[in-house]
Amino acid sequence: MKARVKLRHGCFIISKKMSDQDMASSESVPEVDPPQSLEDGVKAIRITEGPLDEIPCTSEKITQNSSYHVIPTPNLVRVPKLSCQERYDIYCKELKIAECRPAQVLSQVHCYLEENLMNKKWLALWKGPYNGHFRTTVDILVEVDDVCADQAHVSLFEPLVCSEPSLPKNVIEAQLDELDFTLDIVELYPVTVIDDSDSSDDDDDDDGVSKLENKIQEEVHQRFIAQVVDNARFFFEHIRRDWDDEDDGDHAFDAYLRARLRLYYDVISGLVPAPLVARYNRTMAKYFVRRKELLDYQSRIQSEGEPTNTEAVECWRKYYEVLMLSGLLQIWETLQLRADGPCFPRVLRRTKGPREDQTTVTHIVAEKLTPSMLKDFPDDAVMQQHHSPHTALRQCCEGDLIIIYPGLYSGEGFHELTETVTIRGEGDRDEIIIEAIPYDDLFVNIASADVTLQNITFVQADNTEGILRVESGHANVINCSFKCDGNGISVCEGATLVMTDSTIANAKGAGVELMPGCVADLKNNSIYNISDEIEHSEATELVGKGGVHMHVVDPPKLHLSGNFIRSEGGFGITVGRKKTSRFTAIDGSDMKSDGGDAPTMRSLNEKVDESLKGLLNVEIENNTIEEVNA
Repeated sequence: MKARVKLRHGCFIISKKMSDQDMASSESVPEVDPPQSLEDGVKAIRITEGPLDEIPCTSEKITQNSSYHVIPTPNLVRVPKLSCQERYDIYCKELKIAECRPAQVLSQVHCYLEENLMNKKWLALWKGPYNGHFRTTVDILVEVDDVCADQAHVSLFEPLVCSEPSLPKNVIEAQLDELDFTLDIVELYPVTVIDDSDSSDDDDDDDGVSKLENKIQEEVHQRFIAQVVDNARFFFEHIRRDWDDEDDGDHAFDAYLRARLRLYYDVISGLVPAPLVARYNRTMAKYFVRRKELLDYQSRIQSEGEPTNTEAVECWRKYYEVLMLSGLLQIWETLQLRADGPCFPRVLRRTKGPREDQTTVTHIVAEKLTPSMLKDFPDDAVMQQHHSPHTALRQCCEGDLIIIYPGLYSGEGFHELTETVTIRGEGDRDEIIIEAIPYDDLFVNIASADVTLQNITFVQADNTEGILRVESGHANVINCSFKCDGNGISVCEGATLVMTDSTIANAKGAGVELMPGCVADLKNNSIYNISDEIEHSEATELVGKGGVHMHVVDPPKLHLSGNFIRSEGGFGITVGRKKTSRFTAIDGSDMKSDGGDAPTMRSLNEKVDESLKGLLNVEIENNTIEEVNA
């Protein structure tokens, strides 16, 4: 016979005993062979369909005269969410790992766990991985009686409490026996067992007070245990790195601790771009896979005796691949983060946000400060003078204003605009010049919620990634001049560019390149570009990117109004599906087709062909396109 149980709050109960009537009503439950492992049990549960409140239990024997038992539902002990500084204080003052050498940190964490958990009994849900094909785990209530290093000795709680009631108790015991009843501490989640039963009327007041005091003590004990376990779990999941064990240097672990905590909190707060997070996670996963392959390979060749020359070379190759991946991950953990990862020219500086007192500062950039420069500012304005934009950018916070007076300045610092600031030139735009550092990857890179550039001339000098890149957030460009010596402006996925009354000159390639999913609003601008590639043959025609180029897989949103676009050797506006796209052209109503790629748009003043409306998200009005043959 199979007993029936009711699932309660997701975590449940196998022990039930039935009356004669219950036994009779259970005849319709089909007999099934009990699973032989946890993985088989989970697989069987996934296949079986039925209401959650009638899940058959695989208890081996149920006596007819036994009574019905209700087990209190276990609830996870909730630990408070901690800030970056609170986490840092815990690891400095309680775990005391900040001053340790990296190779000693794991030992110190083990000591912390043993000091707080050794020979202490507590209840926990085991949420362990079972190496099966299912991502979900079976939650089983266990009792912990001792902890050694990061391993906890456990026993099954009686009566059995499990999230999958169809799993037999003997299967779970066999699994624990195989693990020597020892589990990783990170797989355990402390719980409190809530006693829903009311006190009997016969209990005197003293007994009631005593029970309440005992219950409070148990809750305090479990909360302490839960916080200790949470500190350890956070360390193993977000702070510990395998390569720390091989770092025998005399330096303290503090720098690594700070960097990894900041990285974690920057990721969860959205300060690190999503593409970087995905790339970092992929690299970390690849590191774990390659490291396991290396350890398995080393174990195999050592078991076979003396390795051959070929095996030794292969072992070194695997080792250096693991070493390279760990090096890339360590670069990511510094605050000089590259938005597309190492070896890609994207730099992200951690934003400082607003000042604690919520004040804003006006930064004056000028060689000499004169009274006439200050006459238009209010008396209570907080002001600082700087001799270069770089020092102003380093000291600015959210909401600050940077005013640049005429002069020739270095572009150092513009590659990491992460604060919400306004940078404005005061005077003749052509006399306020920001000059790029030659051969740097990036010149101006915006990764902020809102940056305004106004009345400034930017001069490019062999920057491989263009004159301005809107990496993320929102960029507002007003009355600026961009003198290109390479690529022009690019707007990345999810970013927004609003540009008015500005000039882009001599861009090699696209003057403005719009990546999939971005938004651009261009009004009353002059864009001059030189087509980067023109190739003609009898079979195909390959046309370079135009003055404005759009990628139309997840097409960007573009609004063009009152712009003058001049393209030398190409077309004013181009669109394409592929990175190395072949483009076709529209000349009025005459459309050419080439290789399945999206067609280009030659003149935005003409009616867009109906075949393009499904590809483009474009609003156009009063633009002038001038195309000059090479």
